[in-house]
Amino acid sequence: MRLAELRVENFRNLAAVELVPAAGINVIFGSNASGKTSLLEAIHFLARVRSFRPTRPQQLIRHGSDALTVRAVLAESQTRLAVRRSHERTEVRIDQQDVRSLSVLARHLPLQVVNTESQRLLLDGPQVRRSFLDWGVFHVEHSFYEHWRRYDRALRQRNRALRSGDARLARSWEPELESQAAAVTEQRRHYVAALEALARPLLSRWLPSEAVSFEYRSGWPGGRSLQEAFDNGRSREIDAGHTLYGPHRADLLIRSNGYDAQHRLSRGQQKLLAIALLLAASQVMHEHGEALLLIDDLPAELDAQKRDEVIEVLLDTGAQAFVTTTDPAAVPIPSGSGKWFHVEHGHYREVV
Repeated sequence: MRLAELRVENFRNLAAVELVPAAGINVIFGSNASGKTSLLEAIHFLARVRSFRPTRPQQLIRHGSDALTVRAVLAESQTRLAVRRSHERTEVRIDQQDVRSLSVLARHLPLQVVNTESQRLLLDGPQVRRSFLDWGVFHVEHSFYEHWRRYDRALRQRNRALRSGDARLARSWEPELESQAAAVTEQRRHYVAALEALARPLLSRWLPSEAVSFEYRSGWPGGRSLQEAFDNGRSREIDAGHTLYGPHRADLLIRSNGYDAQHRLSRGQQKLLAIALLLAASQVMHEHGEALLLIDDLPAELDAQKRDEVIEVLLDTGAQAFVTTTDPAAVPIPSGSGKWFHVEHGHYREVV
């Protein structure tokens, strides 16, 4: 969904911001520490009730304020979203109705973030890549959340049985685990195939000497069913006290010329690969609705030619994007394709 209106109050160094963003590319420019990244954080907070930077929610509240508020109106549906965070609690409202399930809120604002932390997709552990996959599949396959919820419930119950050494009770949860794992795995695999197809054109230009491939590992030994993995490893699981096999142990393997990409590629090449993957994810999500893309300090991440290619991808997909920069000349966009906003000391104004 596109943002037709955005209002931010008391978020980090932003006292009061009101924007009517463009449907296409929105360039946010200003000096360092002026409030550019804070706006992207506020949009992310509206979508997922958390920042994309490591921080406690209370630290997002502007110094001296009791609470922060982020509000938006979605373009086509005119749905009104609002998140308020005080020092004690978080309140979420959709069309002035209280919402308790954050998945309901997240469904309205599919988004991807490109920033200096993007390389974590390659450098960090499987949990980061699983989270990346699951947010993408969540917005593409509407049944995914229910399959994952049921899998997680059965997993918790089986782990409780394993910790108590009750093999019979643990076994009783295995049919549900296997059924939901099959659905989760199939949807993740389809999503990875779509990612690879859309990332390939960019990767062939940015890393022409590297054959990059993506492989989804299911979380249990290949050539076996999940039930066979349970049967063969039940004693090990009882000793461990938790379930050792299943999609909660899955990973997305990213290779270059047959080697682990994080070990073969330079830091600069890793950055390009991560950005290509995130752009592909935004394209997949946009094909199933409308996705937002938050790009923090694009000129710092890419040279001029590659910046032009990112802008080209954004224009081709038609996704709404918010791009920050200290140098507006470094983010050239065609006339009529977006808007420019200047920020200084937390105060925003549109530049015509």
